[in-house]
Amino acid sequence: MKKKLRLLMTLLMCAVLLSGCAAAPLTGLFGGLVDKVFDEIPHFDDMVYERPQAALDDIERNLARLEKAFESGASFRAVKRLLDRCYEDYCHFDTMYCLAEIRSCCDMSDGYYAAELAWCLDAYYDLQDLMEEMYYLCGGSPMAERLERDYFWEGFAGEYADASLSVYNEESLALMHRESALLSEYRELTASPGVTLDNGREVDLYGYLAGAGEEEYWEALMAYYRQYNAEMSRIYIELVKTRRELAAVLGYDSYEEMAYADSFERDYTPEQAARYLSDVREHIVPLYEELDDWAVDYPWLEEEELVEILRRGTEAMGGEVEEAFRFMEHYELFDVSLSENKAGKSFRTYLSDYNAPYVFVDPYGDDSDVLSFAHEFGHFVDAYVNYNASESIDVAELFSQAMEYLMLDYAGGALPEERLENLRRLKWLDTLELYVQQASFAAFEKEVYAADPAELDADFLNELSLQVAVDYGYYDGYSEDYYALSWIDIVHFFEQPFYVVSYPVSNDLALQIWELEQSEPGAGLQKYLEALPRDYDGMIATAEAAGLESPFAPGRVARAAEDLRRNLALSPAQAA
Repeated sequence: MKKKLRLLMTLLMCAVLLSGCAAAPLTGLFGGLVDKVFDEIPHFDDMVYERPQAALDDIERNLARLEKAFESGASFRAVKRLLDRCYEDYCHFDTMYCLAEIRSCCDMSDGYYAAELAWCLDAYYDLQDLMEEMYYLCGGSPMAERLERDYFWEGFAGEYADASLSVYNEESLALMHRESALLSEYRELTASPGVTLDNGREVDLYGYLAGAGEEEYWEALMAYYRQYNAEMSRIYIELVKTRRELAAVLGYDSYEEMAYADSFERDYTPEQAARYLSDVREHIVPLYEELDDWAVDYPWLEEEELVEILRRGTEAMGGEVEEAFRFMEHYELFDVSLSENKAGKSFRTYLSDYNAPYVFVDPYGDDSDVLSFAHEFGHFVDAYVNYNASESIDVAELFSQAMEYLMLDYAGGALPEERLENLRRLKWLDTLELYVQQASFAAFEKEVYAADPAELDADFLNELSLQVAVDYGYYDGYSEDYYALSWIDIVHFFEQPFYVVSYPVSNDLALQIWELEQSEPGAGLQKYLEALPRDYDGMIATAEAAGLESPFAPGRVARAAEDLRRNLALSPAQAA
Protein backbone atom coordinates (compact mmCIF):
# COMPACT_ATOMS: atom_id res chain seq x y z
CA MET A 1 0.00 0.00 0.00
CA LYS A 2 1.31 3.47 -0.87
CA LYS A 3 2.00 5.74 2.06
CA LYS A 4 2.59 9.43 1.66
CA LEU A 5 5.92 10.54 3.10
CA ARG A 6 5.48 13.67 5.16
CA LEU A 7 8.17 16.23 4.44
CA LEU A 8 8.44 17.22 8.07
CA MET A 9 11.11 19.77 7.38
CA THR A 10 8.61 21.99 5.58
CA LEU A 11 5.69 21.74 7.98
CA LEU A 12 4.13 25.12 8.51
CA MET A 13 3.47 24.10 12.10
CA CYS A 14 7.17 23.69 12.73
CA ALA A 15 7.89 27.15 11.35
CA VAL A 16 4.96 29.09 12.82
CA LEU A 17 3.79 27.24 15.92
CA LEU A 18 7.25 27.48 17.47
CA SER A 19 8.38 30.75 15.92
CA GLY A 20 8.28 32.85 19.05
CA CYS A 21 6.42 35.53 17.11
CA ALA A 22 5.68 37.64 20.19
CA ALA A 23 9.10 39.23 20.28
CA ALA A 24 9.92 42.86 19.57
CA PRO A 25 9.58 44.02 15.94
CA LEU A 26 12.61 45.11 13.93
CA THR A 27 11.40 48.67 13.49
CA GLY A 28 14.37 50.04 15.42
CA LEU A 29 16.76 48.43 12.96
CA PHE A 30 15.01 49.41 9.76
CA GLY A 31 13.41 52.75 10.50
CA GLY A 32 9.86 51.46 10.69
CA LEU A 33 9.94 49.53 7.41
CA VAL A 34 9.63 46.03 8.86
CA ASP A 35 6.22 45.19 10.28
CA LYS A 36 6.92 41.48 10.74
CA VAL A 37 7.67 40.35 14.27
CA PHE A 38 10.71 38.19 14.96
CA ASP A 39 12.88 37.13 17.81
CA GLU A 40 16.11 39.08 17.77
CA ILE A 41 18.50 36.68 16.09
CA PRO A 42 22.30 36.56 15.94
CA HIS A 43 24.17 37.45 12.79
CA PHE A 44 24.97 34.35 10.80
CA ASP A 45 28.62 34.13 11.82
CA ASP A 46 27.53 34.16 15.46
CA MET A 47 25.17 31.19 15.08
CA VAL A 48 26.71 28.28 16.99
CA TYR A 49 26.79 24.79 15.51
CA GLU A 50 26.63 21.69 17.69
CA ARG A 51 26.08 18.11 16.62
CA PRO A 52 22.34 17.63 17.28
CA GLN A 53 22.53 14.26 19.01
CA ALA A 54 20.81 15.74 22.06
CA ALA A 55 17.78 16.66 19.93
CA LEU A 56 17.39 13.02 18.85
CA ASP A 57 17.75 11.85 22.45
CA ASP A 58 15.20 14.39 23.70
CA ILE A 59 12.63 13.37 21.08
CA GLU A 60 13.06 9.73 22.05
CA ARG A 61 12.54 10.54 25.76
CA ASN A 62 9.51 12.70 25.02
CA LEU A 63 7.94 9.98 22.88
CA ALA A 64 8.19 7.62 25.86
CA ARG A 65 6.48 10.28 27.99
CA LEU A 66 3.85 10.81 25.31
CA GLU A 67 2.99 7.12 25.28
CA LYS A 68 2.58 7.16 29.07
CA ALA A 69 0.48 10.31 28.84
CA PHE A 70 -1.99 8.60 26.52
CA GLU A 71 -2.07 5.50 28.74
CA SER A 72 -2.75 7.54 31.88
CA GLY A 73 -5.42 9.77 30.32
CA ALA A 74 -3.37 12.97 30.58
CA SER A 75 -4.88 16.29 29.56
CA PHE A 76 -4.77 17.70 26.05
CA ARG A 77 -2.62 20.52 27.38
CA ALA A 78 -0.02 18.06 28.72
CA VAL A 79 0.04 16.16 25.42
CA LYS A 80 0.37 19.38 23.44
CA ARG A 81 3.33 20.40 25.59
CA LEU A 82 5.15 17.15 24.78
CA LEU A 83 4.41 17.52 21.06
CA ASP A 84 5.70 21.09 21.13
CA ARG A 85 8.96 19.85 22.63
CA CYS A 86 9.31 17.24 19.90
CA TYR A 87 8.84 19.90 17.23
CA GLU A 88 11.30 22.21 18.97
CA ASP A 89 13.92 19.46 18.91
CA TYR A 90 13.07 18.67 15.31
CA CYS A 91 13.58 22.30 14.31
CA HIS A 92 16.86 22.44 16.22
CA PHE A 93 18.16 19.31 14.49
CA ASP A 94 17.14 20.79 11.14
CA THR A 95 18.88 24.08 11.95
CA MET A 96 22.13 22.35 12.90
CA TYR A 97 21.92 20.23 9.74
CA CYS A 98 21.55 23.39 7.63
CA LEU A 99 24.42 25.14 9.42
CA ALA A 100 26.66 22.14 8.77
CA GLU A 101 25.69 22.16 5.09
CA ILE A 102 26.23 25.90 4.64
CA ARG A 103 29.61 25.88 6.34
CA SER A 104 30.73 22.77 4.51
CA CYS A 105 29.70 24.32 1.19
CA CYS A 106 31.53 27.55 2.03
CA ASP A 107 34.78 25.59 2.33
CA MET A 108 34.70 22.08 0.88
CA SER A 109 38.21 21.48 2.21
CA ASP A 110 36.96 21.82 5.81
CA GLY A 111 37.03 18.25 7.08
CA TYR A 112 35.16 19.04 10.30
CA TYR A 113 32.00 20.32 8.64
CA ALA A 114 32.19 17.68 5.92
CA ALA A 115 32.10 15.01 8.64
CA GLU A 116 29.30 16.81 10.53
CA LEU A 117 27.23 17.11 7.36
CA ALA A 118 27.66 13.39 6.69
CA TRP A 119 26.58 12.62 10.27
CA CYS A 120 23.50 14.85 10.01
CA LEU A 121 22.49 13.37 6.67
CA ASP A 122 22.63 9.85 8.03
CA ALA A 123 20.95 10.71 11.36
CA TYR A 124 18.16 12.56 9.53
CA TYR A 125 16.51 9.25 8.66
CA ASP A 126 16.49 8.27 12.34
CA LEU A 127 14.91 11.64 13.08
CA GLN A 128 12.18 11.04 10.51
CA ASP A 129 11.58 7.60 11.98
CA LEU A 130 11.06 9.12 15.43
CA MET A 131 8.67 11.77 14.12
CA GLU A 132 6.70 9.14 12.24
CA GLU A 133 6.46 7.21 15.51
CA MET A 134 5.09 10.35 17.16
CA TYR A 135 2.38 10.68 14.52
CA TYR A 136 1.28 7.08 14.88
CA LEU A 137 1.19 7.37 18.67
CA CYS A 138 -1.15 10.33 18.28
CA GLY A 139 -3.19 8.82 15.44
CA GLY A 140 -3.80 5.62 17.41
CA SER A 141 -4.64 7.38 20.66
CA PRO A 142 -8.06 8.17 22.17
CA MET A 143 -7.19 11.83 21.58
CA ALA A 144 -6.70 11.44 17.79
CA GLU A 145 -9.76 13.42 16.68
CA ARG A 146 -9.08 16.25 19.14
CA LEU A 147 -5.46 16.41 17.97
CA GLU A 148 -6.57 16.52 14.34
CA ARG A 149 -8.95 19.36 15.07
CA ASP A 150 -6.77 21.46 17.37
CA TYR A 151 -3.15 20.57 16.59
CA PHE A 152 -2.37 18.72 13.36
CA TRP A 153 -4.17 18.89 9.99
CA GLU A 154 -7.41 17.75 8.41
CA GLY A 155 -7.36 14.00 7.79
CA PHE A 156 -4.56 13.36 10.29
CA ALA A 157 -6.46 10.82 12.44
CA GLY A 158 -7.29 8.58 9.49
CA GLU A 159 -3.85 8.90 7.94
CA TYR A 160 -2.03 7.81 11.10
CA ALA A 161 -4.49 5.36 12.64
CA ASP A 162 -2.60 2.18 11.66
CA ALA A 163 1.06 2.05 12.70
CA SER A 164 1.66 -1.02 10.55
CA LEU A 165 1.56 1.29 7.53
CA SER A 166 4.61 3.28 8.61
CA VAL A 167 7.11 3.88 5.82
CA TYR A 168 9.92 3.60 8.34
CA ASN A 169 10.75 -0.02 8.96
CA GLU A 170 13.91 -2.08 9.05
CA GLU A 171 14.00 -2.53 5.27
CA SER A 172 13.23 1.06 4.27
CA LEU A 173 15.59 2.53 6.88
CA ALA A 174 18.42 0.29 5.68
CA LEU A 175 17.91 1.62 2.14
CA MET A 176 17.75 5.23 3.35
CA HIS A 177 21.01 4.82 5.25
CA ARG A 178 22.59 3.24 2.16
CA GLU A 179 21.53 6.27 0.13
CA SER A 180 23.00 8.56 2.79
CA ALA A 181 26.34 6.71 2.69
CA LEU A 182 26.48 6.97 -1.10
CA LEU A 183 25.75 10.70 -1.00
CA SER A 184 28.55 11.17 1.51
CA GLU A 185 30.89 9.29 -0.85
CA TYR A 186 29.83 11.58 -3.68
CA ARG A 187 30.38 14.73 -1.66
CA GLU A 188 33.77 13.56 -0.46
CA LEU A 189 34.80 12.72 -4.02
CA THR A 190 33.82 16.17 -5.31
CA ALA A 191 35.05 18.17 -2.32
CA SER A 192 38.64 18.64 -3.50
CA PRO A 193 39.42 16.47 -6.52
CA GLY A 194 42.97 16.11 -7.73
CA VAL A 195 43.81 15.32 -11.34
CA THR A 196 46.89 14.20 -13.24
CA LEU A 197 47.55 16.36 -16.31
CA ASP A 198 48.89 15.01 -19.60
CA ASN A 199 52.44 15.97 -18.58
CA GLY A 200 52.13 13.90 -15.40
CA ARG A 201 51.73 16.89 -13.11
CA GLU A 202 49.24 16.40 -10.28
CA VAL A 203 47.09 19.43 -9.42
CA ASP A 204 44.12 20.37 -7.26
CA LEU A 205 41.36 20.77 -9.84
CA TYR A 206 39.51 23.79 -8.46
CA GLY A 207 42.62 25.75 -7.60
CA TYR A 208 44.20 24.99 -10.97
CA LEU A 209 41.08 25.93 -12.95
CA ALA A 210 40.82 29.27 -11.15
CA GLY A 211 44.11 30.43 -12.68
CA ALA A 212 44.24 28.43 -15.91
CA GLY A 213 44.16 29.76 -19.45
CA GLU A 214 41.62 28.43 -21.93
CA GLU A 215 43.76 25.55 -23.22
CA GLU A 216 44.97 24.53 -19.74
CA TYR A 217 41.43 24.78 -18.39
CA TRP A 218 40.09 22.43 -21.04
CA GLU A 219 42.91 19.93 -20.53
CA ALA A 220 42.36 19.80 -16.76
CA LEU A 221 38.59 19.58 -17.07
CA MET A 222 38.74 16.66 -19.50
CA ALA A 223 41.34 14.95 -17.29
CA TYR A 224 38.89 15.24 -14.40
CA TYR A 225 36.03 13.75 -16.42
CA ARG A 226 38.11 10.81 -17.61
CA GLN A 227 39.73 10.08 -14.26
CA TYR A 228 36.55 10.35 -12.19
CA ASN A 229 33.95 8.97 -14.58
CA ALA A 230 34.15 5.35 -13.45
CA GLU A 231 33.83 6.12 -9.74
CA MET A 232 31.08 8.71 -10.23
CA SER A 233 29.22 6.24 -12.44
CA ARG A 234 29.48 3.57 -9.75
CA ILE A 235 28.07 5.87 -7.08
CA TYR A 236 25.28 7.13 -9.34
CA ILE A 237 24.24 3.64 -10.42
CA GLU A 238 24.14 2.48 -6.81
CA LEU A 239 22.02 5.49 -5.92
CA VAL A 240 19.60 4.69 -8.75
CA LYS A 241 19.32 1.05 -7.69
CA THR A 242 18.87 1.97 -4.03
CA ARG A 243 16.16 4.50 -4.81
CA ARG A 244 14.32 2.10 -7.06
CA GLU A 245 14.37 -0.51 -4.28
CA LEU A 246 13.08 2.06 -1.81
CA ALA A 247 10.21 3.04 -4.10
CA ALA A 248 9.23 -0.61 -4.45
CA VAL A 249 9.33 -1.12 -0.67
CA LEU A 250 7.05 1.89 -0.22
CA GLY A 251 4.55 0.60 -2.77
CA TYR A 252 5.32 2.77 -5.80
CA ASP A 253 5.52 1.53 -9.36
CA SER A 254 8.65 3.63 -9.98
CA TYR A 255 11.01 5.99 -8.20
CA GLU A 256 9.90 8.72 -10.62
CA GLU A 257 6.33 8.34 -9.37
CA MET A 258 7.56 8.48 -5.77
CA ALA A 259 9.64 11.61 -6.42
CA TYR A 260 6.73 13.44 -8.04
CA ALA A 261 4.32 12.54 -5.24
CA ASP A 262 6.53 12.79 -2.16
CA SER A 263 9.83 14.56 -2.75
CA PHE A 264 8.28 17.44 -4.72
CA GLU A 265 4.52 17.13 -4.05
CA ARG A 266 3.69 17.97 -7.65
CA ASP A 267 0.14 18.42 -8.87
CA TYR A 268 1.05 17.17 -12.34
CA THR A 269 2.16 13.75 -13.49
CA PRO A 270 5.29 12.32 -15.12
CA GLU A 271 3.15 11.81 -18.24
CA GLN A 272 2.30 15.52 -18.41
CA ALA A 273 5.97 16.36 -17.93
CA ALA A 274 6.94 13.98 -20.74
CA ARG A 275 4.55 15.73 -23.12
CA TYR A 276 6.00 19.07 -22.04
CA LEU A 277 9.52 17.85 -22.82
CA SER A 278 8.30 16.73 -26.22
CA ASP A 279 6.97 20.26 -26.86
CA VAL A 280 10.35 21.71 -25.88
CA ARG A 281 12.04 19.52 -28.47
CA GLU A 282 9.50 20.55 -31.10
CA HIS A 283 9.39 24.31 -30.51
CA ILE A 284 12.52 25.43 -28.65
CA VAL A 285 15.30 23.06 -29.70
CA PRO A 286 15.10 24.24 -33.35
CA LEU A 287 15.47 27.83 -32.14
CA TYR A 288 18.52 26.79 -30.11
CA GLU A 289 20.07 25.03 -33.09
CA GLU A 290 19.56 27.95 -35.45
CA LEU A 291 20.79 30.70 -33.18
CA ASP A 292 24.12 31.76 -34.68
CA ASP A 293 25.01 34.73 -32.50
CA TRP A 294 25.68 33.75 -28.89
CA ALA A 295 27.85 36.83 -28.32
CA VAL A 296 27.55 38.30 -24.86
CA ASP A 297 30.05 40.02 -22.58
CA TYR A 298 30.91 38.88 -19.07
CA PRO A 299 32.32 41.99 -17.37
CA TRP A 300 33.97 41.49 -13.97
CA LEU A 301 31.65 42.14 -11.05
CA GLU A 302 32.88 42.70 -7.51
CA GLU A 303 30.94 41.26 -4.59
CA GLU A 304 30.07 44.74 -3.30
CA GLU A 305 28.70 45.74 -6.72
CA LEU A 306 26.59 42.59 -6.89
CA VAL A 307 25.00 43.28 -3.51
CA GLU A 308 24.41 46.93 -4.44
CA ILE A 309 22.60 45.95 -7.66
CA LEU A 310 20.16 43.76 -5.76
CA ARG A 311 19.82 46.31 -2.98
CA ARG A 312 18.73 48.98 -5.45
CA GLY A 313 16.46 46.60 -7.31
CA THR A 314 14.66 45.54 -4.16
CA GLU A 315 14.34 49.17 -3.01
CA ALA A 316 12.61 49.92 -6.30
CA MET A 317 10.24 46.98 -5.79
CA GLY A 318 9.52 48.00 -2.20
CA GLY A 319 7.17 46.25 0.21
CA GLU A 320 7.92 42.72 1.30
CA VAL A 321 10.66 42.31 -1.31
CA GLU A 322 12.64 45.25 0.08
CA GLU A 323 11.87 44.13 3.63
CA ALA A 324 13.23 40.63 2.93
CA PHE A 325 16.46 41.98 1.42
CA ARG A 326 17.11 44.31 4.33
CA PHE A 327 16.51 41.47 6.78
CA MET A 328 18.88 39.24 4.81
CA GLU A 329 21.55 41.90 4.59
CA HIS A 330 21.32 43.04 8.22
CA TYR A 331 21.79 39.52 9.61
CA GLU A 332 24.30 38.52 6.88
CA LEU A 333 22.12 35.63 5.77
CA PHE A 334 23.87 35.16 2.44
CA ASP A 335 27.23 34.27 0.93
CA VAL A 336 28.04 35.46 -2.58
CA SER A 337 31.81 35.60 -2.11
CA LEU A 338 34.15 34.23 -4.75
CA SER A 339 36.25 31.28 -3.56
CA GLU A 340 37.76 28.25 -5.25
CA ASN A 341 36.91 26.17 -2.15
CA LYS A 342 33.16 26.74 -2.36
CA ALA A 343 30.77 24.01 -3.46
CA GLY A 344 29.81 24.34 -7.11
CA LYS A 345 26.12 25.01 -6.53
CA SER A 346 23.72 27.70 -5.34
CA PHE A 347 20.76 27.23 -3.03
CA ARG A 348 18.43 28.69 -0.42
CA THR A 349 17.96 26.93 2.89
CA TYR A 350 16.13 27.78 6.12
CA LEU A 351 17.37 28.07 9.70
CA SER A 352 14.26 27.08 11.65
CA ASP A 353 15.54 28.08 15.10
CA TYR A 354 15.81 31.67 13.85
CA ASN A 355 12.98 31.82 11.28
CA ALA A 356 15.67 32.88 8.84
CA PRO A 357 16.21 31.85 5.23
CA TYR A 358 19.80 31.73 3.99
CA VAL A 359 21.18 32.17 0.46
CA PHE A 360 24.36 30.50 -0.82
CA VAL A 361 25.72 31.40 -4.27
CA ASP A 362 28.86 30.06 -5.94
CA PRO A 363 29.59 33.03 -8.22
CA TYR A 364 31.65 33.40 -11.38
CA GLY A 365 32.72 36.95 -10.54
CA ASP A 366 30.92 38.50 -13.53
CA ASP A 367 27.53 40.01 -14.42
CA SER A 368 25.88 36.60 -14.68
CA ASP A 369 26.02 36.52 -10.86
CA VAL A 370 23.19 39.08 -10.83
CA LEU A 371 20.89 36.38 -12.22
CA SER A 372 22.13 33.70 -9.82
CA PHE A 373 21.76 35.94 -6.79
CA ALA A 374 18.34 37.18 -7.90
CA HIS A 375 17.21 33.58 -8.41
CA GLU A 376 18.16 32.49 -4.90
CA PHE A 377 16.86 35.74 -3.44
CA GLY A 378 13.47 34.94 -5.01
CA HIS A 379 13.52 31.73 -2.95
CA PHE A 380 14.53 33.84 0.08
CA VAL A 381 11.54 36.18 -0.33
CA ASP A 382 9.18 33.21 -0.58
CA ALA A 383 10.58 31.57 2.57
CA TYR A 384 10.69 34.89 4.45
CA VAL A 385 7.09 35.82 3.69
CA ASN A 386 5.69 32.33 4.22
CA TYR A 387 7.90 31.19 7.11
CA ASN A 388 9.20 28.37 4.89
CA ALA A 389 5.68 27.01 4.51
CA SER A 390 5.09 23.67 2.81
CA GLU A 391 5.07 23.95 -0.96
CA SER A 392 5.81 22.11 -4.15
CA ILE A 393 9.23 22.75 -5.59
CA ASP A 394 7.61 24.09 -8.76
CA VAL A 395 5.88 26.86 -6.80
CA ALA A 396 9.20 27.74 -5.20
CA GLU A 397 10.89 27.90 -8.60
CA LEU A 398 8.16 30.21 -9.89
CA PHE A 399 9.20 32.87 -7.37
CA SER A 400 12.92 32.42 -7.94
CA GLN A 401 12.78 32.57 -11.73
CA ALA A 402 10.29 35.42 -11.84
CA MET A 403 12.60 37.41 -9.56
CA GLU A 404 15.36 37.14 -12.18
CA TYR A 405 13.13 38.74 -14.82
CA LEU A 406 11.80 41.42 -12.48
CA MET A 407 15.26 42.33 -11.20
CA LEU A 408 16.34 43.31 -14.71
CA ASP A 409 13.50 45.85 -14.83
CA TYR A 410 13.85 47.22 -11.32
CA ALA A 411 17.65 47.33 -10.89
CA GLY A 412 18.18 49.29 -14.09
CA GLY A 413 19.60 52.35 -12.36
CA ALA A 414 22.39 50.33 -10.81
CA LEU A 415 24.10 49.60 -14.14
CA PRO A 416 24.90 51.62 -17.27
CA GLU A 417 22.30 51.02 -19.97
CA GLU A 418 24.74 49.25 -22.29
CA ARG A 419 25.73 46.84 -19.55
CA LEU A 420 22.11 46.32 -18.54
CA GLU A 421 21.19 45.52 -22.14
CA ASN A 422 24.00 42.97 -22.25
CA LEU A 423 22.64 41.44 -19.04
CA ARG A 424 19.16 41.22 -20.54
CA ARG A 425 20.53 39.38 -23.53
CA LEU A 426 22.44 37.09 -21.19
CA LYS A 427 19.17 36.35 -19.39
CA TRP A 428 17.38 35.42 -22.61
CA LEU A 429 20.25 33.19 -23.68
CA ASP A 430 20.18 31.66 -20.22
CA THR A 431 16.42 31.08 -20.55
CA LEU A 432 16.92 29.39 -23.90
CA GLU A 433 19.59 27.12 -22.43
CA LEU A 434 17.40 26.46 -19.40
CA TYR A 435 14.61 25.07 -21.54
CA VAL A 436 16.90 22.97 -23.69
CA GLN A 437 19.48 21.67 -21.23
CA GLN A 438 17.23 21.13 -18.22
CA ALA A 439 14.73 19.34 -20.44
CA SER A 440 17.56 17.16 -21.72
CA PHE A 441 18.68 16.40 -18.16
CA ALA A 442 15.11 15.44 -17.30
CA ALA A 443 15.07 13.11 -20.31
CA PHE A 444 18.42 11.63 -19.22
CA GLU A 445 17.35 10.66 -15.72
CA LYS A 446 13.93 9.51 -16.86
CA GLU A 447 15.62 6.96 -19.13
CA VAL A 448 18.20 5.96 -16.50
CA TYR A 449 15.58 5.15 -13.86
CA ALA A 450 13.45 3.28 -16.41
CA ALA A 451 16.36 1.12 -17.64
CA ASP A 452 16.97 -2.48 -16.67
CA PRO A 453 19.38 -2.19 -13.68
CA ALA A 454 21.51 -4.96 -15.22
CA GLU A 455 22.20 -2.68 -18.22
CA LEU A 456 23.45 0.26 -16.15
CA ASP A 457 27.17 0.88 -16.40
CA ALA A 458 29.46 3.80 -17.20
CA ASP A 459 29.22 3.16 -20.95
CA PHE A 460 25.40 3.26 -20.81
CA LEU A 461 25.44 6.59 -18.96
CA ASN A 462 28.08 8.18 -21.18
CA GLU A 463 26.36 7.10 -24.39
CA LEU A 464 23.02 8.38 -23.11
CA SER A 465 24.56 11.72 -22.10
CA LEU A 466 25.94 12.18 -25.61
CA GLN A 467 22.64 11.11 -27.18
CA VAL A 468 20.53 13.65 -25.28
CA ALA A 469 23.03 16.37 -26.23
CA VAL A 470 22.39 15.39 -29.86
CA ASP A 471 18.62 15.10 -29.41
CA TYR A 472 18.34 18.51 -27.73
CA GLY A 473 20.58 20.33 -30.16
CA TYR A 474 23.60 21.35 -28.12
CA TYR A 475 26.15 18.75 -29.23
CA ASP A 476 28.71 20.76 -31.20
CA GLY A 477 29.67 17.91 -33.53
CA TYR A 478 33.24 17.38 -32.39
CA SER A 479 33.66 17.53 -28.55
CA GLU A 480 32.28 14.02 -28.16
CA ASP A 481 34.11 13.14 -24.94
CA TYR A 482 32.94 16.31 -23.25
CA TYR A 483 29.26 15.71 -23.98
CA ALA A 484 29.55 12.04 -23.09
CA LEU A 485 31.33 12.54 -19.76
CA SER A 486 30.15 15.91 -18.42
CA TRP A 487 26.91 14.52 -16.96
CA ILE A 488 28.89 13.92 -13.75
CA ASP A 489 28.78 17.71 -13.18
CA ILE A 490 25.00 17.72 -12.62
CA VAL A 491 24.57 17.80 -8.85
CA HIS A 492 20.82 17.25 -9.11
CA PHE A 493 21.34 13.79 -10.64
CA PHE A 494 23.02 12.68 -7.45
CA GLU A 495 21.33 14.73 -4.74
CA GLN A 496 17.84 15.61 -6.04
CA PRO A 497 16.67 13.26 -8.80
CA PHE A 498 13.74 14.45 -10.92
CA TYR A 499 14.13 18.05 -9.73
CA VAL A 500 15.34 19.50 -13.04
CA VAL A 501 12.02 19.34 -14.90
CA SER A 502 10.78 22.02 -12.49
CA TYR A 503 13.04 24.62 -14.12
CA PRO A 504 11.43 24.78 -17.59
CA VAL A 505 7.90 24.13 -16.28
CA SER A 506 7.98 26.89 -13.65
CA ASN A 507 9.82 29.25 -15.99
CA ASP A 508 6.68 29.26 -18.11
CA LEU A 509 4.77 30.96 -15.27
CA ALA A 510 7.70 33.30 -14.62
CA LEU A 511 7.58 34.33 -18.29
CA GLN A 512 3.89 35.15 -17.94
CA ILE A 513 4.70 37.45 -15.02
CA TRP A 514 7.43 39.08 -17.12
CA GLU A 515 4.94 39.56 -19.99
CA LEU A 516 2.57 41.37 -17.63
CA GLU A 517 5.40 43.63 -16.47
CA GLN A 518 6.23 44.53 -20.08
CA SER A 519 2.63 45.29 -20.97
CA GLU A 520 2.16 47.52 -17.92
CA PRO A 521 5.03 48.47 -15.58
CA GLY A 522 4.24 47.26 -12.09
CA ALA A 523 1.66 44.69 -13.20
CA GLY A 524 4.11 41.79 -13.17
CA LEU A 525 5.42 42.72 -9.72
CA GLN A 526 1.87 43.03 -8.45
CA LYS A 527 1.02 39.58 -9.81
CA TYR A 528 4.18 38.20 -8.15
CA LEU A 529 3.11 39.61 -4.79
CA GLU A 530 -0.47 38.40 -5.20
CA ALA A 531 0.72 34.84 -5.84
CA LEU A 532 3.31 34.93 -3.04
CA PRO A 533 1.14 34.04 0.01
CA ARG A 534 1.20 30.27 0.40
CA ASP A 535 -2.55 29.76 0.00
CA TYR A 536 -2.11 27.08 -2.67
CA ASP A 537 0.39 24.24 -2.51
CA GLY A 538 0.45 23.03 -6.11
CA MET A 539 1.84 24.84 -9.12
CA ILE A 540 -1.27 24.46 -11.27
CA ALA A 541 -3.53 25.55 -8.40
CA THR A 542 -1.26 28.55 -7.79
CA ALA A 543 -1.39 29.47 -11.48
CA GLU A 544 -5.17 29.24 -11.58
CA ALA A 545 -5.58 31.32 -8.43
CA ALA A 546 -3.25 33.99 -9.84
CA GLY A 547 -5.00 34.08 -13.21
CA LEU A 548 -2.02 32.57 -15.01
CA GLU A 549 -2.21 29.88 -17.65
CA SER A 550 -1.06 26.34 -16.87
CA PRO A 551 2.32 25.49 -18.43
CA PHE A 552 0.58 22.38 -19.79
CA ALA A 553 -2.09 24.32 -21.66
CA PRO A 554 -1.99 23.74 -25.43
CA GLY A 555 0.38 26.15 -27.15
CA ARG A 556 2.19 27.40 -24.04
CA VAL A 557 5.65 26.14 -25.07
CA ALA A 558 5.16 27.56 -28.55
CA ARG A 559 4.37 30.98 -27.02
CA ALA A 560 7.47 30.73 -24.81
CA ALA A 561 9.49 30.08 -27.98
CA GLU A 562 7.94 33.22 -29.49
CA ASP A 563 9.08 35.27 -26.48
CA LEU A 564 12.58 33.90 -26.90
CA ARG A 565 12.61 34.57 -30.62
CA ARG A 566 11.48 38.15 -30.17
CA ASN A 567 13.87 38.99 -27.35
CA LEU A 568 16.83 37.40 -29.08
CA ALA A 569 15.95 39.45 -32.17
CA LEU A 570 15.56 36.45 -34.45
CA SER A 571 13.45 36.43 -37.56
CA PRO A 572 10.39 34.17 -37.73
CA ALA A 573 12.17 32.12 -40.38
CA GLN A 574 15.04 31.41 -38.00
CA ALA A 575 12.67 30.23 -35.29
CA ALA A 576 10.61 28.01 -37.56
